[in-house]
Amino acid sequence: MEGKPIVIRELRPSDVTPVIEIQHASPQMAQWKAADYEKLALNPNGLALVAELSSAPGAVAGFLAALAVGDEAEIQNVAVRADHRRHGIARTLIEEAQHRLAARGVRNLFLEVRRSNAAAKALYSRIGYHECGLRRRYYASDGEDALVLRRELSAG
Repeated sequence: MEGKPIVIRELRPSDVTPVIEIQHASPQMAQWKAADYEKLALNPNGLALVAELSSAPGAVAGFLAALAVGDEAEIQNVAVRADHRRHGIARTLIEEAQHRLAARGVRNLFLEVRRSNAAAKALYSRIGYHECGLRRRYYASDGEDALVLRRELSAG
């Protein structure tokens, strides 16, 4: 993706259809309804971001959904289109979410990841997430365990 800067912006109503398409192409992730993303985008404690390449404005390459409660937040869903993976889009989405959430006063950011998802675990480790718990049989689709990861955010 060299030469194709990533643009992160807030989710718009017109983004929901491509977000759902990306989600459906990743059956291992939480499968939300369109209304769930729309509701999150309108929630003052919600954060719904999309990534697009500056070379393809309006085309959603990935997305992130998070929810803050007080000084804690959880990344609830994050995914990148299969043809855009391994080019820094997920990392850029997560780093932008961290920045925006820290600006809101969030100090601890959590997420769950499948125990078997080596690529995601490696990414999260590289950007400062540490294992802090285990949710046994967390994923309803197959009963796989989830690792709970945490990253401390700093103001500014």
